[in-house]
Amino acid sequence: MKFGASRSQLYDAQKTARVRWDSTSETWNDETRVDFEEQIWAPLDQQVSNVLRAVDLLSVVFSQVRQDCEFNP
Repeated sequence: MKFGASRSQLYDAQKTARVRWDSTSETWNDETRVDFEEQIWAPLDQQVSNVLRAVDLLSVVFSQVRQDCEFNP
């Protein structure tokens, strides 16, 4: 399995979402925003970071499995 393209897309989406979220503070700066950030945004951003790390680990494992399973006479 190749994880590079999918990982890259997820990483790029996270980066874009972070920039857009940061820009909301210019027009949305009240208690509701703070609550949303604490309850929704921050946990979601952390989950995406965790998924990216998991994809990186899986990529290493699958590369090793592929290497171990190659036929080398």
